[in-house]
Amino acid sequence: MDTIKDRVLLILKEFNINKTEFANKLNITQSYVSRLVNKGVIPSDRLIEDICEKFSINEDWFRYGKGPMKIQPKKFSLDDFVKSKGATDLELEIVKAYFDIEPDTRKMLVEHFRNRLSAYSVDRLEDLIPSDPEELEAKYPPISDDKSESV
Repeated sequence: MDTIKDRVLLILKEFNINKTEFANKLNITQSYVSRLVNKGVIPSDRLIEDICEKFSINEDWFRYGKGPMKIQPKKFSLDDFVKSKGATDLELEIVKAYFDIEPDTRKMLVEHFRNRLSAYSVDRLEDLIPSDPEELEAKYPPISDDKSESV
């Protein structure tokens, strides 16, 4: 991929779109796209930024042919997210344990709790579930990870 012209052609191929669709996504004319791919016209900085944004293209790749073509998505960390919300280690483990449950069982649990909790007012729930993490852990201590213990 030596030129921007080559890279525009690769974007068209990679996203399985034609010049008209490409033009429409960028609010430019199809004839301008033709000039990009046929005559090697260099797009403006603004158009390069638009192309990169609309197609999640790495700008260094588009401008210079360096690096990966597509922008690498950021990794999501459940641990970081939950902790950013002020969760305790116990709450984090509860969230993780929940997602270890089979999807059909989770669906059944959600429905069970939805039905059960719909009978309670918010005030009543606050009496049942302590808002203080230490009080919550004292009332509902962690279950041992030892698989040999019977439940």
